[in-house]
Amino acid sequence: MNKGQTKTGTNVGFLIFLIALFIVLYILLLPPEDRNQLLNQTSDENGNGGNGPVTDSDVLLLQNPGTLKVLEDETEIHEIDAVNLYIRNEPVVNDLATSVYVRKSLFGEDVRNLVFNVEDIDNLDNVKLFFTILEGQGNLIVNINGVDVYNSKAVGLTQVILPVDLLNEDDNILRISVSSPGFNLFGRNYYSLQNIKLRESYELTNTKESRSFVLTKEEVNDGTLSYLLYCNKADLGARLRLFLNGEEISSEVVACASAEKNIDIDEEDLEEGRNELLFEVDRGDFLINDIKLEVDIEGEGERTYKFSMSDDQYDDVLFEKKDAVIFLIFGDDEDKKADISVNGHEFTLDTKDLEYDFVISDYVREGNNFLRISPMKEFIIDELEIRLE
Repeated sequence: MNKGQTKTGTNVGFLIFLIALFIVLYILLLPPEDRNQLLNQTSDENGNGGNGPVTDSDVLLLQNPGTLKVLEDETEIHEIDAVNLYIRNEPVVNDLATSVYVRKSLFGEDVRNLVFNVEDIDNLDNVKLFFTILEGQGNLIVNINGVDVYNSKAVGLTQVILPVDLLNEDDNILRISVSSPGFNLFGRNYYSLQNIKLRESYELTNTKESRSFVLTKEEVNDGTLSYLLYCNKADLGARLRLFLNGEEISSEVVACASAEKNIDIDEEDLEEGRNELLFEVDRGDFLINDIKLEVDIEGEGERTYKFSMSDDQYDDVLFEKKDAVIFLIFGDDEDKKADISVNGHEFTLDTKDLEYDFVISDYVREGNNFLRISPMKEFIIDELEIRLE
């Protein structure tokens, strides 16, 4: 072999060495996931064993949990504005005249017209006319808007009911007169009245009232609704009903007494976002205050997830063909501490690394599996993955 051949062989060997060195450096600089995938593929292609690349079917759970915080309280209290429900009558008394004198004879007649308005005819329940008879004879006649509503002898304190359907909101004409003496040509009938008053009774109703509150996703859990019930007036058999998002959660006959009430709320009755609470009575007068909804919180302090394993996947783990592994990628290199539970089997996370993995093959089972992460300090999980490899 001559010198030229030796030199050429040396150059080729050096070139091969450089290429190999470049490949090694390239693999070392790859991200861990890409490097593992490349090495697994290379191993399989060369027939050197290995489980092959991770496929979508091997990914059991993939989530982005975000920030986990240690909660000081395990419940959240929502305070709700008070409610006043009632069906009640409120009277309004008007003085129409201090005194009235009416008479009638063959030669003439004295009548008296009184005009009044009605404040709120839509809620008007009844109207009564009161006056006192000082003296008189014959029949006293009371006419409202052209219709006689009273025609009788009257003595002492007298009450006349004015039908609501005969009244207008404005300019009601009340006509007071006396009957004719008849065949007594020289006789006369008369009445002297005093303290003529009108009592209007209005029915005020507010039988139902709603209140709304907003829940986060983490607050949609079992809770307790509490309130203080104060009775201003209760008719016998007054019923109080409560509805949450259109579903009745309570119905009871309430007595006229102060009481503290508590109602258990199921998480199925609550919704993320706006919720509506409706109070309703059928009679009485009640004040409902100090209304509070206390709900449990899972949320930012703890994460729970569910994942499932098929028969074939579980067999691969059971017969040690594949491992079930939990992978975590964190948002920083600070301390991360948490208790992690897989189907009730617990282990502790304690690391400053940006990535973490742990084999959970002994903890998984066929069908549904449950994962819970309970932080012991605040930290960020950018990505959580459970896969077979």
